[in-house]
Amino acid sequence: MKNNDLPEVTANFFILYKDEETWLNGWISMEPSLEEFISVLREEIEYSWELEDVDMTNYLLFHIDLEDKNNLKEISDNEYYQWVRQLDEIFIVVLHKDIKYRIIENIPPVFEWFMGTL
Repeated sequence: MKNNDLPEVTANFFILYKDEETWLNGWISMEPSLEEFISVLREEIEYSWELEDVDMTNYLLFHIDLEDKNNLKEISDNEYYQWVRQLDEIFIVVLHKDIKYRIIENIPPVFEWFMGTL
């Protein structure tokens, strides 16, 4: 089913903490703006990991381009975020900045999650 047919745009997401052992995943609504989406991600992290005042500048936001499944493409501005929202299938990956890898095969939890969703 295409995202454009749904009343809201949804994405499959994975968030990985810097220890590369703490993570969460599921489905999330792609809010109308990047700022709103980051706010929802912050709330999800705070709730799931029982944290307060998570600094989202410590995290980078990516999507997996299904044309090139090995690389993460950074979502750094609202214009690109809007383009991602138009995709049929959306896979969002949020990594702590301490994780330097950008190829999902080098990040075992992300690779296992992604391969399990296909």
